[in-house]
Amino acid sequence: MKKSITEVFGIQAPATITVDVRDNAIHAMIPRSNPDYVFRREILSDILAWMKGAAGTDPLYLVGPTGSGKSSIITQIAARLGIPLYVVSCHERMEIPELFGRFVVRSGEMEWVDGPFIQGLKDPASAWILLDEADTLDPGTFVGLNALLEGRSIIVPETGETIDPLRFGARIIYAGNTAGNGDTTGLYQSTKRQNLASMGRFMMLEVGYANAAEEDQALGKAVPEVPSPIRQKMIEVANKVRDLFRNGEIEVTFCTRTLIRWAQLATFFKAKPGINPMTYALDRALGFRAEPASRQALHELVQRIIA
Repeated sequence: MKKSITEVFGIQAPATITVDVRDNAIHAMIPRSNPDYVFRREILSDILAWMKGAAGTDPLYLVGPTGSGKSSIITQIAARLGIPLYVVSCHERMEIPELFGRFVVRSGEMEWVDGPFIQGLKDPASAWILLDEADTLDPGTFVGLNALLEGRSIIVPETGETIDPLRFGARIIYAGNTAGNGDTTGLYQSTKRQNLASMGRFMMLEVGYANAAEEDQALGKAVPEVPSPIRQKMIEVANKVRDLFRNGEIEVTFCTRTLIRWAQLATFFKAKPGINPMTYALDRALGFRAEPASRQALHELVQRIIA
């Protein structure tokens, strides 16, 4: 069913601009929709263009700092459109068999079980497959997926089954903190420099942090009890922390989800006697993950900007 962009994503656009929604779709892998999620117009526009074939059948690679919302925007688009989403949380020791499948013992017999990547490709519902933190993969594993990224069929060695990645219209998405060039900042130590030829197969999309207006809208929807002036000061604190993180001066940072958590906790603890609810809540939203000196710096930011 075709619906307007405004109806589906809450983005103001001409009524003639529509998107296909799988109305009343029932599938275990369709993500849960978050009604408070705020879509960013430019990023949404690029992803919808990719989805509609602007880059042919090429996969999509989202790159951006931790907490910028790379995986959440994919999840929420899939949720609104009724698209099954298979998420693979990548790590540096992951190998092709972990993605493709393995034999397991059931009732005393060996039985093959497809891995998440193959499950997504074989799903007749035209699923999306998201490889999260893909830049942590060993380059050999990354290269091992090249044929599928190009839309070429492969044979699973253990079963002899032929997998055509285009058969059911599956789309492949990678997300990482780096663009496959390795970590030059010292912030993402587990990432690796990937094969140049592999990276050349993607449509690229950079996802930065949401701007102040977008975060204010998200915060207002999620925690309407927080007055607008306080929301704006909380966002200012978050952006100062992000600057410190980018400069390597602090080891934690804010995503919009953490900002909302801080507001929720501050609202909950505002009547607790003997505390500053903003710093008390900030510790429980983010600060207790930081070193003591960094936590003190967070407190000082709150005192200077909000208190």
